[in-house]
Amino acid sequence: MTEVYINSSSMIPIDRYYEYDIYDLVIEAYKNFEGEYDVNNIDLIVVANAYSQKLNNASLIAPKIAEKIGKPNVPAIKVDNADASGGAALLTAYSMIKSGMVNSILIIGVEKQSDYPSKYLYDTIATNLDEYMYYNGISSHSVAALLMRQYMKKYNVDGNYFANWAIKMHKNATENPFAYLRFPVDLNTVTNSQIISDPVRLFDVGARADGAAIVLLSSNKTESSVKINRIVSAQARYEFSPSLPSVKMLRNKLGMRLTEKTGIDIHDSYSIMAALMLEESGVFESGKSLYNLDNVNVNLSGGLKARGHAGGATALYQLAEAHMQLIGSFKGKKANVDDYLVISSDDLGIVSYGISLSR
Repeated sequence: MTEVYINSSSMIPIDRYYEYDIYDLVIEAYKNFEGEYDVNNIDLIVVANAYSQKLNNASLIAPKIAEKIGKPNVPAIKVDNADASGGAALLTAYSMIKSGMVNSILIIGVEKQSDYPSKYLYDTIATNLDEYMYYNGISSHSVAALLMRQYMKKYNVDGNYFANWAIKMHKNATENPFAYLRFPVDLNTVTNSQIISDPVRLFDVGARADGAAIVLLSSNKTESSVKINRIVSAQARYEFSPSLPSVKMLRNKLGMRLTEKTGIDIHDSYSIMAALMLEESGVFESGKSLYNLDNVNVNLSGGLKARGHAGGATALYQLAEAHMQLIGSFKGKKANVDDYLVISSDDLGIVSYGISLSR
């Protein structure tokens, strides 16, 4: 049976790159590969991107990216599933190698989000919601606030509980040279930060900026290979109970046994999403996850909260970081882990991908 490996990975620091266009971001990431790689035998390029048509006025970006990195004749396709685009791109590439159609695929995640004011950016992101919600002015922040309010009521916790996530992520990010927000924060800073959509505050929200990350998938094993044991997907609308049924479905489908030597990387678009993902995936008991963050190797890069949120490219950062952790080359906070669970999702957990990795 054909196995699928991540043989190499690369990324650039997430930041606001006003001097670069979307193609420049990819070119910079293409220079920084970690691990063994052979880019002369790539069969296909898959680009994960969500917002280039509206934010960058750029369509057909996959073949243009292929040209920019010197691969004009390698077939290239774009996968768009909003902020879960990276997970969808991995599922696409993994399935094609597993089926025997191709042997080697370059997955490139890229997003350029800093060229417009936040109001325009978040109006674009709100198009991920249902039409009636979008046209009535509801945003992802509003939905996250409702989920957070219900969680606080159900488990009798306050803003201090959710502040634990921001404090932990910023602490992790201080060690990560690729992180966007490399500074520590304390309880007072988090709980007195700007209200975005009550009770969601500024430090409860993933920090969006520009980024590009790349992984090279192959059926050939090398010294720097990390095996993709399994990837599963699930789709279900969030519930205001509160719950993320899609992540709960991943847990059942993936059947992965989590140990103290399992690294975990989740899509923490909001503090409430971090809590729900850690609980629905079976890492912690409901209502208590953010009290126990020192007991697990979770989001060692600083997560979306502090490493930064690169939109449709975010899952490629998660995968590249997991690859580097497992081969021992990650430049930030390191952990002695044997395997990895990566959960890629859109910002509200409607579409989720669970990925099991090991050496």
